[in-house]
Formats: sequence, C-alpha cells, structure tokens
Amino acid sequence: MAECHGSGRHARADLPLGDPNRHLEALAERLRGEGWYARVIVSAGQAGLVRVVNPYAPPLNDDIRLGADVAGLWWFRWSFGDRIAHVDNVDIAAARIIQVLGCPGR
Repeated sequence: MAECHGSGRHARADLPLGDPNRHLEALAERLRGEGWYARVIVSAGQAGLVRVVNPYAPPLNDDIRLGADVAGLWWFRWSFGDRIAHVDNVDIAAARIIQVLGCPGR
C-alpha cells in the first residue's frame, strides 16, 4: 500500500519529534478505547514502547515502537521493525494493530 507524504507535514527525523512518549500515549489511549490492553513502558536510557495485548487472546501481543525511515519520517513499528503507520496517523496505526493481532470473527 503506497503512503503519500507530499504535504511535508509529517514528523521528520531531522526535525524535533517533540516528546515521543506523547505519540505512544496517543496510540495506547486509542487502543484502550477499543477495549485492548495497551500500556506505555519507558525504561531509563531506552526508547519507550507500547505493549499491546489482544484481550480475547493474550498470546496475540506485540511491543510497538517508534522509528524513523531513511527519508527521516517517524513511524509506529512492529517489534520486528516493519512500519505500521506514520506517527501522525494514530487511528490507522490502531486499526492495523487490531487487524493483525485480532481474532477472526470478533
């Protein structure tokens, strides 16, 4: 699926991201609003993450992190590094996480 970045309004790695935890908190809040377990975890000296757990099937879980691509755009990323959605697209990120970690038929 192609992503469009022509507007130049997306957060870039060469520009301050601001508080990265605000992006993680926004994602966690959105997921909790859908009934999912989502908690931001921040450890000293390490980047934060959102621990996401499917409430119907706890083994379906992942740690979502932030990371920049080669163009300098910031993304929510799966634990294995693949992009989920741009940090400005919290609703898209939540929908993709729910789709991937969700139970068919629920």
